[in-house]
Amino acid sequence: MNINLSEKIAEQFIRLEELADEASSDQDESFSSRASAMTALTTIIKELTKAQSEVINMERLMKIEQTTIEVLREHLSHSQQEEFLNTLESRLTV
Repeated sequence: MNINLSEKIAEQFIRLEELADEASSDQDESFSSRASAMTALTTIIKELTKAQSEVINMERLMKIEQTTIEVLREHLSHSQQEEFLNTLESRLTV
């Protein structure tokens, strides 16, 4: 089973936004209910922002890695490439 995470997050965000709107406009609801809805909405926005930032950072790292490999292939011999990648791997695992 493959779950589209961004789609599910968007669905939950829309539901939460609707609940917050309902709580905000419902005069019969207590102040604490409205505050809870807004707090939940704020929390999910923070989490979405954090997740988006992490994805962007991962994409940048992947691009750096791919570019490094391409440059190595263009400018170094096969043995130099191996030596460089082995050294890089050993330093990254420390």
